Amino acid sequence: MESFIISRKAKFIDGAKKGIPITFGYVPMGIGYAAIAIKAGFTPLQTISMSFLVYAGAGQIIAASMAVTGATAIAIILTNFVVNLRYFVMSTCVLNKVEESNLGLNILAAHVTVDESFAMFSLSEDSSIWIYLGIAITSWLSWCLGAVIGVVLLDLLPVIVTNSFNISLYALFVAILVPSVKESKQIALLVLITAVLNIVLSQFLGNWSLIVSTLVGAAAGMYIVDDEYLLSGDA
Repeated sequence: MESFIISRKAKFIDGAKKGIPITFGYVPMGIGYAAIAIKAGFTPLQTISMSFLVYAGAGQIIAASMAVTGATAIAIILTNFVVNLRYFVMSTCVLNKVEESNLGLNILAAHVTVDESFAMFSLSEDSSIWIYLGIAITSWLSWCLGAVIGVVLLDLLPVIVTNSFNISLYALFVAILVPSVKESKQIALLVLITAVLNIVLSQFLGNWSLIVSTLVGAAAGMYIVDDEYLLSGDA
């Protein structure tokens, strides 16, 4: 029994080490989220609690950005529901891969599932739930740490520095999109269509334009993007 516990601990530590590279991106992103959240009128406690309890990465930044523009609660909730639908698929894939798990660990794993921890675990040959939790919890805590640092330091930093954090979301999306756009003209076309649609619809639908353009873009992608590209693993 003791050796079994040590084995789980060793796997968790190994996973935590694998998750360290993610922290270098998540801490500044967390600070960027805090900058937008505070600007939107969130209290420090609300800002930090959202990172611990919601932990939606870009979804949190989108929610805070929409709050700044005066979006309704239902618009923010529905937008995040659409944007974060991918986590249902990721969580399912993780739980199908892991071994020796239970309901409590599954719930925790689902809560801390994000793109980066999912991608890193997908490349791991070890399917232990403790490896995954090590990766994912390290990422989660680094995001929360970024939010804490942001709340504490934003009043002390020059305005030009705090404003620079607000573009972190756009930098993240560009970093995610560029490789796929370079490899596929179809993906590039789909991104262009969705972006233009969002800009046009924003004149009529306001904050709802993001929901509609995302759904329309996803539907268009079913016909524009070849199945062979998606199945190749390059997408």
